[in-house]
Amino acid sequence: MEKTAEQLTSLIDVNTVIGKPLFSASGAQIIPFTKVTMGYLSGGGEYGQVKAIKEDECFPFAGGAGTVINLKPAGFLIDDGKHCRLVKVTDDPLDGLIEKASELIASLAHKQSEGEDDE
Repeated sequence: MEKTAEQLTSLIDVNTVIGKPLFSASGAQIIPFTKVTMGYLSGGGEYGQVKAIKEDECFPFAGGAGTVINLKPAGFLIDDGKHCRLVKVTDDPLDGLIEKASELIASLAHKQSEGEDDE
């Protein structure tokens, strides 16, 4: 079991996988990333009558094992050459609202600083 666990862990030894960069028609670079979770379980037991076992006899044994790997898109890193931004993929609408609010505040702060530079 220990050897199996080591081999499964070596397959996926990360929490996040960074994908191959894609390029849009406008030249922006889009890098996807994915959250990876993995779990495995195994077990077994002896069955039958409890008795003294001789060396040439074997135990009646039942066993099983299973592995689950979950790959969930987490977002995209977008670089257009001027700005780099993170777009998260989430099921929670509140996360999207917070992200949009932070973009709006950053945009307003940028416009205000440009207005101060003109004076």
